[in-house]
Amino acid sequence: MSNCRIGLFGIGLDSYWPQFKGLKPRLEGYVRTVQKKLKRPGVEVVNLGLIDDPKKALEAGHQFRSADVDAIFLQVTTYALSSTVLPVVRRAKVPVIILNLQPAAAIDYEKVNALGDRTAMTAAILIVRE
Repeated sequence: MSNCRIGLFGIGLDSYWPQFKGLKPRLEGYVRTVQKKLKRPGVEVVNLGLIDDPKKALEAGHQFRSADVDAIFLQVTTYALSSTVLPVVRRAKVPVIILNLQPAAAIDYEKVNALGDRTAMTAAILIVRE
């Protein structure tokens, strides 16, 4: 039996997935990495993955509440709408710790700006390489 049950989810924007190839799986991997870092004896992690639309947010809030989590870790993986965050937090009714992490120390803007194509530039910023 765990002493502490924490919720975990990442946020994203579903309209990004067709625009930026590989972004969604990469961000899902980041959430799994956070899960591994949170897991330890006496701690159960309820990982709901990437929440990227309002319907999923509403469902996630109910799931966290049903799971009786003590707190939630929210990983800001990329841009998202407030409608993918607020329903989760409001329904769960527990403290929320917001993580705004990236896998690299800084974005290489010189390299990004050299790409010349705005879509490629945005993708390069969104998919920061470790």
